Amino acid sequence: MEILRDLLVFIHLLGMAIIIGSYFANLRAPRVVSGMLHGAYLQLVTGLLLVTVLEFTEGVEINHMKIGIKLVLAILVAVFAFIGARKEKAARAHAGAGAPARTDGYAGDTAPPAPVVHPSAAMAHLTFGAAVIAVAVAVFV
Repeated sequence: MEILRDLLVFIHLLGMAIIIGSYFANLRAPRVVSGMLHGAYLQLVTGLLLVTVLEFTEGVEINHMKIGIKLVLAILVAVFAFIGARKEKAARAHAGAGAPARTDGYAGDTAPPAPVVHPSAAMAHLTFGAAVIAVAVAVFV
């Protein structure tokens, strides 16, 4: 049972690293990428499995308030990532499956262009923020 718990914790941490790493990888032009969505799903599923394993482990006290708060945060992360991924998919379909069109008038011989603002930028920030808060709750509560 201990090996299963350790494996689930490892995968759970990988999901968190995928979310946060994807955010920092796209920091210049924030957007929700598929890795953030998959990391959010991974976090949610492994978190639920971890609680299930702990419930069946004798002699382990579980802080149900902490688990409840982390569950709400995990659901928020997954919802924000899902909404952001749908916005990105809709924008790609609308722009012809290419990158978002530039609207800054960059012709190549003027000042460097402003960063492209993706339609899922707000969702990327919310996904990252909720994931960081979930980590803080896990560590400090």
